[in-house]
Amino acid sequence: MGLAVLGSVLGMAVTLLTGQVVGAVPGVIDDAPGAMSLTGFSWLLGALLLVFVLESLTPAIHQVASLIMDAALVRQIGTGITEPLLQPSGIAHLEDTVVLDVQERAKGKGGFHLAQGLGNLPWLLASRVTLVGSAVIVGVMFSWPVAAMLVAVTLLLEWYGGRLIEREIDVWWGNTEEQRRADYLFDLGMRDAPKELRVFGLHDWLVQRYIREWTTGFRPVWNRRRKNVKWSILTGGLHLAANGLAILLVGRAALAGELPLTEVATTVPAILAIGVSMNGYGVVQVRRGLSAYRAMEKLPGTISERHPEPVATSRHRVETMPAREVRFENVSFRYPGSDVDVLRDLDLTIRAHEALALVGVNGAGKSTLVKLLAGAYQPTEGRITVDGVDLSELDQAAWQRRIAAIVQDFLRFPLSVTDNVVFGAVERADDQVALAKVARESGIDQVVRRLPAAWDTVLDKTFDGGVDLSGGEWQRVALARALFAVHAGAGVLVLDEPAAALDVRAEAELVERYLELTSGVASLIISHRFSVVRNADRICVLADGRITEDGTHEQLLDKGGTYATMFRLQAERYVTSEARGRPEGDAFDA
Repeated sequence: MGLAVLGSVLGMAVTLLTGQVVGAVPGVIDDAPGAMSLTGFSWLLGALLLVFVLESLTPAIHQVASLIMDAALVRQIGTGITEPLLQPSGIAHLEDTVVLDVQERAKGKGGFHLAQGLGNLPWLLASRVTLVGSAVIVGVMFSWPVAAMLVAVTLLLEWYGGRLIEREIDVWWGNTEEQRRADYLFDLGMRDAPKELRVFGLHDWLVQRYIREWTTGFRPVWNRRRKNVKWSILTGGLHLAANGLAILLVGRAALAGELPLTEVATTVPAILAIGVSMNGYGVVQVRRGLSAYRAMEKLPGTISERHPEPVATSRHRVETMPAREVRFENVSFRYPGSDVDVLRDLDLTIRAHEALALVGVNGAGKSTLVKLLAGAYQPTEGRITVDGVDLSELDQAAWQRRIAAIVQDFLRFPLSVTDNVVFGAVERADDQVALAKVARESGIDQVVRRLPAAWDTVLDKTFDGGVDLSGGEWQRVALARALFAVHAGAGVLVLDEPAAALDVRAEAELVERYLELTSGVASLIISHRFSVVRNADRICVLADGRITEDGTHEQLLDKGGTYATMFRLQAERYVTSEARGRPEGDAFDA
């Protein structure tokens, strides 16, 4: 910012020195009495040349400084947006349209970016210095009323331009939902579903849909800008007329002999500098950037207001929980914005040191139950207790560190094998002994040996030296991550469809092995495959948002209820598959 101001000051110095040089030329040439000496004139030219060179260098230096500042701003903007979104222990705010709209505005689109706005702030400040300095020159050299008129017209027109852009900002703030849709389509094509899009030939559809959504999102802004253009032209014409009038008055004074050459040569460039100093574009960009900044500042408050963070009121040591059990007591839950309960008056006890299996049809609420267990959502009704203490009274972050969960859509980090495993307990990332142990226990040690850089291999083929793993290999990496967390002290192991990419026998063997290795913790296993859950200590059936059956595999078969019916259906598929010669592993893939 200082460089921009310095450039403005140097520009005014050039104006003053140029006027002095032009005014001195006739006397020096004619060697008139009282005229500047040749030596003095040479020093004046030297000063003008020096200032001119410095002014010429300033933009290049300013450009480098701007690049550095922009990089820092982009980093700060990323932090200012992502930190409030990641800080809460729950995730309900990530599905709140109000929060998402504020986030979208904070990110900035269509010229509303904060970094772009602040990047224009130094030039806006420099233009103010030029405006004031040039007005002083005009006032001293020619006329204070003319200087005041030029400043008044400049500021008035900038103010009016700001009013126009405020209307544009209001329009932009009102249609960020369409912009989010366009972003979704962009991500869909670039990252989320490239294979499916090609298989179904959806390339043209996606491109056209993206263009339509993006255009829909910004068409109101463009319409407002078109309306603003005619007013901008009128204000520009008025500004030009004011500057033309001032120059005309200077010319008339010069012809009348009332204004010496030095003053004329200084005043005219100063008037032109005032005209250039009307930085309407800079004002517009700064205002747009500040609108994004206001959204970024508003984001944390919006999240905390709409989704208050549970306050830990219990002094219990979360690091040792659960010592007895986790209990769901009459728990009901519906997702924000929905009027349908996913869980209704659910009662369930997960005992410490017990392997509990949860089965049910798709949409029964199994994954929702896991989210509630992890404190990602709070029950709509009822409560969840840990050793008799309400979960909402515990330190949510500390409780979540007690849970080692592998869900169906587990993260596949485009990082090294080591990172993908130790993220289960990043505070123990340097524990090589534990890393080697979980590698053996999960069976990924053999996979690692085949990789080009072993543990340092990046698991993403888009990087140099990176590779892609098969679905089954990725599942073993994910399970190793959960096991690493258990070795680091996690007290609850959640396996949500823990190895769906493996065949049924491999999955059953893997789950059985994990239950042996994690017998000291509470384990919750969710799977569609009954061969996986049959050896659990206890099996619960989730249907219609409630636990409808509870018992061992044999007990539930004897009851002849939902579990028995579902088990026999899978068993019949198994017998039929064997009769047809299909591999046994495919039979139970429900």
